[in-house]
Amino acid sequence: MKEPKNHFYLFLILILIGSSIPGDSVPSFVSLSWDKLLHVLEYSFLGFLGYRAFYKDSKFSIYYLIIFGLFFGILDETLQSFIPGRFPSHYDVIADVIGVICGVSTGASIYKDPI
Repeated sequence: MKEPKNHFYLFLILILIGSSIPGDSVPSFVSLSWDKLLHVLEYSFLGFLGYRAFYKDSKFSIYYLIIFGLFFGILDETLQSFIPGRFPSHYDVIADVIGVICGVSTGASIYKDPI
């Protein structure tokens, strides 16, 4: 699978699968103190994959990717509200957006595109 867009879409699916795990099944090493850091790392990777997948498109804008990350984070948290033992948090969405911004910035620096 060499197509970067496939990597991006697959990672979106993996995020949703991970978010659908009931709270009782989440490993104990994932404590609340690490929760926001994990959100930032997860969505940084999403931002990077999104940048890598779409930066060559003529209609691409980093702002679209950041807004997509915001809405995807909101969707993710909303879906978690239906999973037993999982609770949505607006702080998680904030961490998600920070992560997307970090990932997009990393992608832009690696691919030498000015932000």
